[in-house]
Amino acid sequence: MRYAQTGSATAPLPLAGPEVRLTLPEAVYLGLRQNLGVRGAYLQRVLDKYNLHVAESAFAPKASVVVSLGADRTGTSLNGSAELTPTVQLLTPLGTIINFGWDMRQDGRRQPGGGQLKGRSALTFSLIQPLLKGAGYDANMASIRTARLQEHYNQLRLKSIVASTVTDIARAYHQFVQTRQQIVLAEGALSRARDLEATNQALIASGRMANIELVQAQSTVAAQELALLQAENAFEAARLGLLALLALDLNTRVVPADSLSAEPVRVELDTVRALAYENRPDYLSQLIAIEGARIGLDVARNQRLWDLSANVGLNVPGADRTGWRATRSLPDTKTDLRTGLQLSIPINDKALKQQEVQATIGLRQGEVLLDQMRAQIDQQVRNAVRSVDAAWRQYKLSHRVRELSEKSSAGEMLKLRSGRSSNFQVVSFQDQLRSAENAELAALVVYLDSLLMLDLQLGMTLDTWGIQLNDGAP
Repeated sequence: MRYAQTGSATAPLPLAGPEVRLTLPEAVYLGLRQNLGVRGAYLQRVLDKYNLHVAESAFAPKASVVVSLGADRTGTSLNGSAELTPTVQLLTPLGTIINFGWDMRQDGRRQPGGGQLKGRSALTFSLIQPLLKGAGYDANMASIRTARLQEHYNQLRLKSIVASTVTDIARAYHQFVQTRQQIVLAEGALSRARDLEATNQALIASGRMANIELVQAQSTVAAQELALLQAENAFEAARLGLLALLALDLNTRVVPADSLSAEPVRVELDTVRALAYENRPDYLSQLIAIEGARIGLDVARNQRLWDLSANVGLNVPGADRTGWRATRSLPDTKTDLRTGLQLSIPINDKALKQQEVQATIGLRQGEVLLDQMRAQIDQQVRNAVRSVDAAWRQYKLSHRVRELSEKSSAGEMLKLRSGRSSNFQVVSFQDQLRSAENAELAALVVYLDSLLMLDLQLGMTLDTWGIQLNDGAP
C-alpha cells in the first residue's frame, strides 16, 4: 500500500486507474480462470490422466534393446565383441506372460597375420500361464479397475474444489456488495444527523431551543462520521478479499455492478436429500472407496492361492559366421523346446492371511463409514433447508422493522420541528433506524449465503451456475 504524508499521520493514496464494475457471474467465471486453487487442481488433473494412461497400458507390449560392446588385447591379438539383444514382453488379461528375445553376438579377433570375425544368434520364446494365483481376468484387471476408480475419484475431487471456490467467490461478492451498501447507509445516517444539527441551529436561532441541546446533535454527527469511516475500511477489506480469490491485481479499482435482492425458494426436504445422495462428491467418493475395497479383497484372496503355472520355452539357435561369410548351421544347432508345470505352496505365511483380514476389515469399515455419512448428510441437508427457511423469514421481518423504523424516525423529526419532541427522542429513533437498516442488509446476505451453502451441501453448485468442467467430471 502506498502512503502519502499528511502532517504527522499517514493516509493511503487513492487507487489509480479506471473503475471496473464487476457483476457476480463475471466474478465467478473470472475466478474459474484465475483462481490459483482451481488452476492447481487442473494441473493435478494432467498428472492424474497420465497415471490412468500408464495403468491402462499394462497389457501393451513392453520392449527393450540392450547393446553391449567390448574389446581386449592379449599379446599381439586384439579381441572385440558386440552384442545386440532386443526383447519384447506381453502380459495378457488372463495373466499370461509372453517373452520374446533375439540374442545377436559378433566376435572379432585381429592378429598380425590377419583377422577373423564370428557371429551367432538365437531366438528365444517363453510363455508362462498362471493357473491359480494370479490367473483369470478379474485378478489381472484389478489394477486397471482400481486406476479407473481413482480417476473417477479425482474427477469428483476437482468438482469439489471448483464448487467450493465458486461458493467462496459468491460469498465474498455478497460481502463486497454488503460493505458497499453499508457505506450508503452510513452516508444516509450522517445526512440525517447533519439535518438534525441544522434543525437544532434553526430552533436555537428562533429561541425555541437552548444552546446546550446542540451538543447532542453534534456528537451524533461525529459518531456517524466515525461509522462512515469504519464502513469504508470494511469495504476496502472486502475488495481485497475478493481480488485475492480472483487472483487479480490488488490495486484494481473494482466496484460491484449488482445489488443484492432475493426471492423465496421452495425447498422439498425429500427431493433435496435425494439430490445430495446423487451428487455430493464426498458421498460418491465413499462409494468408490467401497468398490475399491472389494477389489482389494478379491486380490488378497487370490494371493492366498497356490502358485501353479504352466510354462513353455523355445530356443532357436541361428547360423554361425566364420570370417566374413555366413556358413550353414552346425550339425549340433538344434531347436530347444521345453514345457512343464511349476507349483509353489506357501506354508505358514501369515502375511498372506493378514492381507485378506486387512482387506475384509477395510471393506466393513468403509460400509460403516458410508452409513455414518448418510446420516450426516441427512442432518446437514435438514439444517441447510431449515437455515434457508429461517433466513428468509428473518429477512422479511427485518425488512418490516426497517420500514416502520424509517416512518418512526421521519415522524419524530417532524415533531421536533414543531417543538413536540426532543433531540434525545430523535437520536434514539435515528439509531434504531440505522440498526434496522444494517439488520435488514445482514439478513439479506445471510439468506443469499444460505442458498449458496444449500447448493454446496447438495453437490449442485456447478449445476446451479451452469458450469461445465473441461475434464469430463460427473
